[in-house]
Amino acid sequence: MKDLKKDKIRIIPLGGFDKIGMNMTLIESEDSIIAIDCGASFPPSNMPGVDALIPDISYIKENKERFKGIILTHGHEDHIGALPYILLDVKAPVYGTPLTIALVEEKLKTFGIKNIKTRAITLGKTIVVGDFKIEFIRAIHSIPDSAMLAIYTSAGILFHTGDFKIDLSPVLGKNSDLSRLSTLGEKGVLAVLSDSTNAMRDGFSETEQFVNSNLDKLFSINSQKRIIIVSFASNMSRVQEILNLGKKYNRKVVLDGNVMMSIFKASVDLGYIQVDEDILVEMSDINKYKDNEIVILTTGSHGDSLQCISGIASGERSDINIKDNDVVLFSSVPIYGNASDFNIILSRLEEHGAIVEFQDIHATGHACAGEIKLLYSTLKPKFVIPAHGEYRFRREAKRIAKEVGIKSENIFLINNGDILELGADSCRISGKLSLEVVLIDGYEKREIDVNVIKDREKLSQSGVVVIEMCIDKKTGRYASKLNITSRGFVDEHSNKDLFEGLTKVVLQELSRYVNQGVKGERVNKGICRKAEWYIETVSGKKPIVIANITEVMV
Repeated sequence: MKDLKKDKIRIIPLGGFDKIGMNMTLIESEDSIIAIDCGASFPPSNMPGVDALIPDISYIKENKERFKGIILTHGHEDHIGALPYILLDVKAPVYGTPLTIALVEEKLKTFGIKNIKTRAITLGKTIVVGDFKIEFIRAIHSIPDSAMLAIYTSAGILFHTGDFKIDLSPVLGKNSDLSRLSTLGEKGVLAVLSDSTNAMRDGFSETEQFVNSNLDKLFSINSQKRIIIVSFASNMSRVQEILNLGKKYNRKVVLDGNVMMSIFKASVDLGYIQVDEDILVEMSDINKYKDNEIVILTTGSHGDSLQCISGIASGERSDINIKDNDVVLFSSVPIYGNASDFNIILSRLEEHGAIVEFQDIHATGHACAGEIKLLYSTLKPKFVIPAHGEYRFRREAKRIAKEVGIKSENIFLINNGDILELGADSCRISGKLSLEVVLIDGYEKREIDVNVIKDREKLSQSGVVVIEMCIDKKTGRYASKLNITSRGFVDEHSNKDLFEGLTKVVLQELSRYVNQGVKGERVNKGICRKAEWYIETVSGKKPIVIANITEVMV
């Protein structure tokens, strides 16, 4: 790649420009590279055992000496989830607002990662990282301490919205700093990278006060029933609302979910949430209270509000069961691709006698078309780069930008890996990085080879057949019986002819190898090939075949 001139910069998205999740964008100057966010995304259902997908940071590794740090807009998993994996390869300082850094430090501690410099930045403050000056600007999103970023570069001001909305009556904190946006717009903004998640939704997003009002009504209507509320783990505005309503209606509050409790504790420590200690009780104590004296707020992992309620609905939980006339309020929406799971949970809850409500008790954390239009009108950028979402979301953001007078040729629908080069009066795609899919097994906390995923898919479809036998190392005679077992393949009792035929084929092949003096791994591989051929010929199936022919001293 050609060297940059002093008055040029590059924008290179490594993730987040093809789907919701895995947000990470590089900003590059002549001497410095910084990353905005470092997120993971949820794997599709055809990747068994994969915990997350993370960005390919090969370009950062190739330019380690110029990589100056990671700047975070907020603490959601799709913006911080890849940090533990990436920081194993690239040691770099991490900057973010106090809550975001608290969540990052807890995550790094869980992964046993040490000696990473983290720095908490108060909203409204400006820092210098490499060649860039970065201003943290207050934003409203569904997690406290969210920030927009004004990045001062040699080419001009880049404005990165992070995830944002405009809420004139937020429950926690203040609205997105529109005054500062207006000031920047007057100064002149070179380019905006903007949240496009809800660009296809007209108008303005609902406010948290709207949600609070509707929740209040439902508390009043169901004053004699037990209330269970499902929400996203990070939505501390919703938690504050429930705490306030619990106090108003004399109900104790149970917070259910490890991720929510972690974010809640950090938010309380930072003074973002106000709570009376005597209002909180443990799930194990709920039977000490009448139905009208308790409200349960349950959630799951980051981005998955259904995890805990799924266990409750299926009866898997020992500490709580759904009762007749329980009221379950879904103050969240199913994450993208989770609609079928959501419908199953609804059915199970209703089968157990629960009353389910989910209308008008959730507010999105992302700006709708009217808010995006207001953003563009206020900042008046020369160039617009719609970010955060699928192509159709970003295409709609382009349409909105054109409506406020930005020329079509100044709006760039770039993809992951595209290299966008900007000057004070120019913007063009100058190249493309080749990016690989990086798969993570959350239990092992390491990258997974694609071949492992293929094996898992194969196992899930046709199972495994294991062939075992011992051979005398000196004589080559059989030292044990041939043992063939299978799992997830076929029922052995109903397919005796298949297994008898397989035994015959394996023994014939093994005898051939013994007579030829072939030993070791060549035998195992040859047995596998022959068994795979026979099984596919007879049954049409392609299970994984494992042969373990062991030489022993008798």
